[in-house]
Amino acid sequence: MILAVNIGNTRTNAGVLSSEGTLLKNLSCNTSRSQLGYAAFAAALPVGARVLCSSVVPEATTALAEAIRPHGFALEVVTPRSDLGLSFSGLNYAELGADLFTNALASLYFWNRSVLNVDLGTGSTFCVIRDGVYLGTSIVPGMELSLRALTSGAALIKPIELAKPIKVINTTTVECVQSGIYYGYLELVRGMINRVQREQGKLFVVLTGGIGSFLREELHDVVDVYEPNLTLYGLWVAAQKIEQFPLA
Repeated sequence: MILAVNIGNTRTNAGVLSSEGTLLKNLSCNTSRSQLGYAAFAAALPVGARVLCSSVVPEATTALAEAIRPHGFALEVVTPRSDLGLSFSGLNYAELGADLFTNALASLYFWNRSVLNVDLGTGSTFCVIRDGVYLGTSIVPGMELSLRALTSGAALIKPIELAKPIKVINTTTVECVQSGIYYGYLELVRGMINRVQREQGKLFVVLTGGIGSFLREELHDVVDVYEPNLTLYGLWVAAQKIEQFPLA
């Protein structure tokens, strides 16, 4: 059994998975630089479990390690590497985000075909894996980040929540901003998927990420599958391939 933890810039998502890869429990919290922020994760650890983590926030990785250490667990940090069945072409994999790496491991394991992983979070990433080779990525600011940039940079626009207005053209400031962000970002994602397909050839499109759940219905025509726990499953795949190191 493992606890798979994906530490993102904004949110940390985790899952308890059986040795067979069945997701038994989901956990989530705001990404924290303090071990107290991960107290609930430590309390949820099954006896004898391994704890594997992908992270893009080093301080939060340290906080998680400190939170689970008193309970007798050591953190196994998964970083991009070339010995887990995924190859790299002209890419310095040391620069690849750990979450994108584990996403690729999951897609290779579960679908074993040429894939475009679309991960919509704080940043939105479009990653191509063809014939087991990670070919590259495109990155754009995320939907929520784009909204915050607009409201923080415009003196007369107050903070606004993400929402899907019925119409594109509206009359109130709130709905005007919401429609522009929602429909504009939707078309950004759709356009990027189509452009990557034209450049790289036909790909199986896997959608994940928190914003992925928000846009998934409107992207059904360009997305083959939505998997919200893609990164957690990728950590499970890594656990099958990496020998557990001894507890300190």
